[in-house]
Amino acid sequence: MLFRAVLEIGGIVTGSAFLVIVPAAEHAAPGVDAGRLPDLAAWDTAAVHGWLQAHEGASSATVRVVASSDADLIPAGAERLEVPVTDDEAAEIVRVSSVPPVAEARAELLSFRQMLQARPAMVARARAAGLSTSRIEQLIGAPAADERDASQP
Repeated sequence: MLFRAVLEIGGIVTGSAFLVIVPAAEHAAPGVDAGRLPDLAAWDTAAVHGWLQAHEGASSATVRVVASSDADLIPAGAERLEVPVTDDEAAEIVRVSSVPPVAEARAELLSFRQMLQARPAMVARARAAGLSTSRIEQLIGAPAADERDASQP
């Protein structure tokens, strides 16, 4: 069930995040433990107080804060409350929830995506420099035809 909290704070509310109740046995729970973000303005709202009271058995270990960009990671049956956040709060949620292994994996995947996007241009430069198709295929470890096909409109 999705509830939406209304929040009036001194900062400009430009985004949202989710408070989620995740079963304690959930090993790969999204977001970050609520206890690691004690300064979110949303904690002081009546909507959040009411929602948490409705889920009395939930400890801070089972209440998670999930960035809106990671909303698709929230389990389908999980209780969630969408709360408005400022830009600073949104950035803090992302920073705190990006544990080093996750942050490293994200950085590697973004780097890999950029490399894949640049690959057709690299192959074109190699062809323009005079490398044969067979040599290009040896160097990249895949058929160069993939780049020809991708560059064709």
